[in-house]
Amino acid sequence: MRSEDGWIVRVRPVCASINAEQWAALAALALSLAHPQIELTRLGNVQLRGVADADLPALLSQLVAARLIPADADADLAPPVHCTPFYTVHDRTHQLAALLSRAVVERLCPSALERQGMAALPSKFGLLVDDAARSLGGVASDLRVWADADGGYGLALGEAGDWYRFADAQQLVDAAIHIAAWFARARMAVSGKPPTRLQALLPSLPLDTLLQDAVPQGAQPPAAAPVLPGQLAQGWVLGAPLGRIDALAMQALAASLPADTEIRVTPWRSLLLMSADAPARVARLDARHWMTDAADARLRVSACTGSPRCAQAHVPAQDIALQLAPHVPERGHLHVSGCAKFCALSSDATSLIFASTSAPDAVWLHAGAAGQPGCPTVRLPYRAGSALPAELPTLLHDLPL
Repeated sequence: MRSEDGWIVRVRPVCASINAEQWAALAALALSLAHPQIELTRLGNVQLRGVADADLPALLSQLVAARLIPADADADLAPPVHCTPFYTVHDRTHQLAALLSRAVVERLCPSALERQGMAALPSKFGLLVDDAARSLGGVASDLRVWADADGGYGLALGEAGDWYRFADAQQLVDAAIHIAAWFARARMAVSGKPPTRLQALLPSLPLDTLLQDAVPQGAQPPAAAPVLPGQLAQGWVLGAPLGRIDALAMQALAASLPADTEIRVTPWRSLLLMSADAPARVARLDARHWMTDAADARLRVSACTGSPRCAQAHVPAQDIALQLAPHVPERGHLHVSGCAKFCALSSDATSLIFASTSAPDAVWLHAGAAGQPGCPTVRLPYRAGSALPAELPTLLHDLPL
């Protein structure tokens, strides 16, 4: 995807897994052919930004060589299969994710759908493999599947509250593929702009035909809370400030690990270090670049790209967010936007700061409560190179959560 500062190149980790050798390759590419950061997305993808036109072919070929993207562009355009990071290699969750991923590439890639007279599925359409604990319940998806602890398999559709149980993994995968193909065909018949998410067409989904091997179940459990940095049974969750990993910091971490050590990607813009000696390794990490504790104040801020990398931004949004992080209340979340477009606005933001300009040298910061139209904003002057307005920390404490 093209942006103002160059190409954005996305990597979709297979089964949420990237090993240390591959992370080293990503870091080297970020340092040589892109911005020196590796971005984590809220869907568990990885991105490099700022790739020049002339460097794009070389970067893509090196990503293929590192087995980070498919050599076949058609396979890379198949719908994404996001996966929980909480599984053991070769367990039922892992096997289900591998089975579904192969089926999606073979049966839902653009060329496979074209052979059936259908257009490619929209880029927003996606599938998700959850774990038995439904750790990813708060992550949006069109089709969610999981291996239950009792030996069965589950399927949930869009944002529907109920779910369907299958006895066999292959039956579940076949049903998911058939539903996705049905959506690809049904959306073409909609007058006007075709819907991009399954939720819009759920009322017309022929359940009796597409889910004939399934047993309807009751409501799904409430969505689990996001997993924060800290030690887990599987390893250690590492956060990166603003979801952006310093490439040199990743290069150092990857170099310290055996090449096949997994560092899995989570949908909370964090990583899961799968290492038996994770506590010792985490203790040696540079706190400027990593968040290893759930109490880290930087978890309470997010920001767009900001200046100087975005021409539309009036302020360095990321720097401002990190400066204000210690002043954000514990239950709050501040998003900083370099302009009034609110790019990358987090759904859990409780307060918002954005910049505007009334003249080339007159930049203003507007602070207010996010998602509360009736709450007025406060406008404060901003001057590049100067300290932030002294009123901002107090304002952040006083805004309603």
